Amino acid sequence: MATILFADDDALLGDLVYHKLESCGHKVVVVDNGYSVLSAALRALPDLIILDNRMPGLRGPEVLPVLKRQARTSAIPVLVLTSQTGKNAMAEAFRAGAADYMAKPFLPQDLADRISSLLGSQESLQQVGQHL
Repeated sequence: MATILFADDDALLGDLVYHKLESCGHKVVVVDNGYSVLSAALRALPDLIILDNRMPGLRGPEVLPVLKRQARTSAIPVLVLTSQTGKNAMAEAFRAGAADYMAKPFLPQDLADRISSLLGSQESLQQVGQHL
């Protein structure tokens, strides 16, 4: 299926998401801070990045613009998964280039459904691009 980079400093959540997405057939790379997101994204070139807003080092809102400015990672869709539920945090994520925004707590199946939707959208865009 897809390679997914999951970035969150909560180790229990990382394990939960890892096992859920692996059971869905995805390859999952888990990191716990903003600096690791940047290096892992360039190394793995994932199909999707799931990014927490609050992490040690660089926070999600600082990581996202860097990903979007780099040619190799700019087209990778980013789902922001965070406990910040205010309109300002959501608006900041979308302005920075997030493809979707999801609040914690969440049901693992809801996350899997969002991922399927985002990956399906990305696949559709690639197919359109091949036919132009």
